[in-house]
Amino acid sequence: MKIPPPLQNGLIVIGKGVYLRKPLEKAVVNAMSLEEMSNKIASTNQPSLILIFGWMGAQLPHILKYSNAYAGMYPQSTQVIVRSDPSYFWSSERSKRASIQPVVDALESLACILPAQSSTVARVLREADVRPVLKFPSPSVLVHTFSNGGAWQLATLSELLSSRSYPPMSKLSPAALVLDSCPGDGGVEGTVKAFSGLVRNPVLRSVVLFVIRFLYLFAAIRRRLHLTRSQSVFDGMKARLNTEKLLPWFLKDTPRLYLFSSKDDVIPYHEVEKHAQQAKDLGLNVRAERFEDSQHVAHARADPERYWSAVKQLWEEAVRPGNTQDTSKSTAE
Repeated sequence: MKIPPPLQNGLIVIGKGVYLRKPLEKAVVNAMSLEEMSNKIASTNQPSLILIFGWMGAQLPHILKYSNAYAGMYPQSTQVIVRSDPSYFWSSERSKRASIQPVVDALESLACILPAQSSTVARVLREADVRPVLKFPSPSVLVHTFSNGGAWQLATLSELLSSRSYPPMSKLSPAALVLDSCPGDGGVEGTVKAFSGLVRNPVLRSVVLFVIRFLYLFAAIRRRLHLTRSQSVFDGMKARLNTEKLLPWFLKDTPRLYLFSSKDDVIPYHEVEKHAQQAKDLGLNVRAERFEDSQHVAHARADPERYWSAVKQLWEEAVRPGNTQDTSKSTAE
């Protein structure tokens, strides 16, 4: 396999729509003034890894605006960026998992998870009660996902990693989750609006929207006739997001931040609030920031200071000594 050359901004292509962004070089950091260093680097409590899942159809330059902001805040963090292609919407489960596999491979290469072993060997060692001779990797991980497109991919990653066994994690491995404009119920009208802006050709757009409405109708009929599970794929995705061990580094008190808006016409704010409340009812550590005038996945553009302050405070909570679930209070307005 030919190794692709690095892109601009230190990006390396590691899969279709999957990129790794290396931390700033030490020379760049050393060239900063003391004031810049203090502003950009809050002691050593930076995430070792930032996972970014873009919204459906988002082009790389759009996602890089968030990536660049993170590079400014946490210059020593490695980033893995995942684009959400519209084809993911109708892909088979096998195809979905294959598209996320490069992320798993990157996590292994970065020593964020243990490498996969032969199932036979793993089973024999477990039965013999043979324990690892090395400590389990303990990265600090910040996950940022956008809209249902990104949330769906995060849920797929969660499913892929859940099939592995891990030693118990400790609070020495801080983690946090940002949910921007998600999750929603995946209603037909919201999905139609999400796809409408992705297809410029009016004829092709009409065909795509017709197919989407047909698929929704077909799925509804199958559920009504009990020919398929009553739970929709979006219900499954939302349930997965509210699991305590969403990712190997997550604990019950891992802080989660919902960023959404009253003016979002793709995923209504009450759907996000409902999911946040369900998370709180499960005892998860929840924060919420409801914007009033921003559009779908545009909250950072509408009020960047509030947006990034909320993200920074979330991570500060994650790395705070003695962090407990008692801090799980919603700050929704």
